Amino acid sequence: MILQRIPHQLYYLLELLALILGFFLVFLLSTNPMLQLLVMAIMLSLYTVIGILHHKIHHEFKRKIVVEYILVCAVLFAAFLFLNISKF
Repeated sequence: MILQRIPHQLYYLLELLALILGFFLVFLLSTNPMLQLLVMAIMLSLYTVIGILHHKIHHEFKRKIVVEYILVCAVLFAAFLFLNISKF
């Protein structure tokens, strides 16, 4: 399987790029809060999928890993909503 040959560093780089690009787009779309919300949801979903896929292929796949990724995304999403609540 081709995903097993991808080095760990590439997964980490993809997660980092997803987050940087997402936050950059959220910053650029500051005039449209609904589009910001959509970008945040897509970015955090992509981050979660890449992280879970990486753990499933290269590490132990446990329920606590999935919960950890979901909770990190929930905290980031909640922080975004808290900081932008006046726009909604």
